[in-house]
Amino acid sequence: MKPAALVSMPTLSPRFPSFQLALLQATLAREGIASDSYSLFMYFAKQVGWALNESLATMADSMIGEWIWSRAAFGAFSEDDGYFAAFPEEVSRTLAAGACTLDELRRLREVDTAAFVEHYAATVNWAKYGLVGFSICFQQLNASLAMAKAIKRRYPTVPIVFGGSTFEDDIAREVMTGCPQVDVVHCGDADEVLPELARRLAEGASLEGLRGPMWREAGGVLRYEGRAPNLDRMDKTPVPDFDEYFQACQETGFEQKVMLPIETARGCWHGMKNHCTFCGLNRQGMNFRAKSPDAVLELLRALSDRYGVFNFNAIDNIVSPEYVDALFARLAEQKSDFRLHYEIRSNLSREKLKQMVRGGVYSVQPGIESFSTHVLSLMKKFTTGIRNIELLKWTSYYGVENLYILLCGFHGETEADYRQLAEVLPKLVHFQPPVAMGRARADRGSPMFERPAQHGVKNLRPARCYPFIFPAERFDLTRVSYYFEHDAVAPLPEEVHDACIRLVDGWRARWHSANRPWLRYAKGWRSLTISDGRGATPREVRLRGEVAELYELCAEARRAEDVRERLGDPGWLDEALAELVSDDLLLHLDGRYLALALPANANH
Repeated sequence: MKPAALVSMPTLSPRFPSFQLALLQATLAREGIASDSYSLFMYFAKQVGWALNESLATMADSMIGEWIWSRAAFGAFSEDDGYFAAFPEEVSRTLAAGACTLDELRRLREVDTAAFVEHYAATVNWAKYGLVGFSICFQQLNASLAMAKAIKRRYPTVPIVFGGSTFEDDIAREVMTGCPQVDVVHCGDADEVLPELARRLAEGASLEGLRGPMWREAGGVLRYEGRAPNLDRMDKTPVPDFDEYFQACQETGFEQKVMLPIETARGCWHGMKNHCTFCGLNRQGMNFRAKSPDAVLELLRALSDRYGVFNFNAIDNIVSPEYVDALFARLAEQKSDFRLHYEIRSNLSREKLKQMVRGGVYSVQPGIESFSTHVLSLMKKFTTGIRNIELLKWTSYYGVENLYILLCGFHGETEADYRQLAEVLPKLVHFQPPVAMGRARADRGSPMFERPAQHGVKNLRPARCYPFIFPAERFDLTRVSYYFEHDAVAPLPEEVHDACIRLVDGWRARWHSANRPWLRYAKGWRSLTISDGRGATPREVRLRGEVAELYELCAEARRAEDVRERLGDPGWLDEALAELVSDDLLLHLDGRYLALALPANANH
């Protein structure tokens, strides 16, 4: 049986290996099927320059990392100048990041990408493989189509297989219809299907009865027997094989610190019950499945021993709740130096966050999305604004990188929601700011996309980058696009959102300046000294006795009745709470009070 080739094309950051290639290579090896991996995105990054590639690989509205491959994939069908006019700011950022001129960017798209494809199509003997499989996510589709076309031109009998998170049956069918160089597109989990698919393709056997692949039969008729079933037990997956990636690092001279991707769960346990209105992730793979804590520990041990790497990026959509005690507590006991990134729910308590930090979690991506409880309810987040702020407070205190965003533009929101948000934001500038604030999109597969009328969405249309990425005469853009734009049925005036967006932009600017804002307190025996550097002029506030005790009691968000019960219903309580709120030291939101100052003591 011929081996398989597994290919990961640009445009990706070289800092993150292709987890898909590493897992699939190990999966095939376990079944006795040899394979070779090709992290071609690494060699492209070396060719164009690390800084320019990093900018191209960053996901943006322009999808510039996909656009640069459109000429190599489809020939000339759109003018560069139209694209530059549509996305002037993003193009300018890319040019600045890569120290690149506009003419050099033109040449990259019109000449260099095609030359890159032709070089690797010619220098690799693709005929020795029983299939050439392309793993595709984010901005990899056009580069993969270009490479597949070049390989097919030289080796017309070699089966070309596409797969990855990009594909459910809609996009898969559009690619199969418009791209004859692709023989099979696989939809769904490939863990248990790929070995059998490889055997059948090697034998020239029919794919009939095999769920997952979409393929052509004689006469060009498309066949598809449904999406591959979700892998039911995550402990079945092998330790991924990153050998080829590290070889590529050596060959390209890439020396930056590597963050190895790991997968410890698939699906989303929150989305199973309450699908966030804007989220298009998972689609048919929403059912949550997680590795056992023992299997995760073995995975970390095996990868760290093999590669000497201690930084790991969990590509899961959400952390398994049982990991807080069953995994991170055990990592803390080992006093390991593992550093882990995870996506989390925003209602995580301080104690659970602290446990995760002790277990090595240094970076999180929480589903914060808003500090307005009403807006959060419209998103189906089932949390509150004060809970989100409380998590932000403690990630700031523990030094956890918090990669959150704020969203606006949901059906049913009110001007009052954003007036309240505009009042809250300036009080939080000593906490880590969001990555950005922007308007929600109706991504393919999201409830906003699937049920637009219910969510106040009208005039749903492919994002404006797609006519520059895919030729409209070959593709139905409404079926091949993932990102969409829309109009709101009853939109708020733009200035309502813009006011908050400007506040967030200012927050980010101050946070990244030489004079980062602060609000912290030092504790005496029965007093607190609060140092406030959020405003134009720093100030100090002293709290003594019972008021100091009250402030510390509100380290976690509490209702007034809970505070009153703890302190014995003192007569001064209401006045003290009101004064602390008025002084912007205490936040009153959603019926709860939260102390905003961070403890100066690192062991609080």
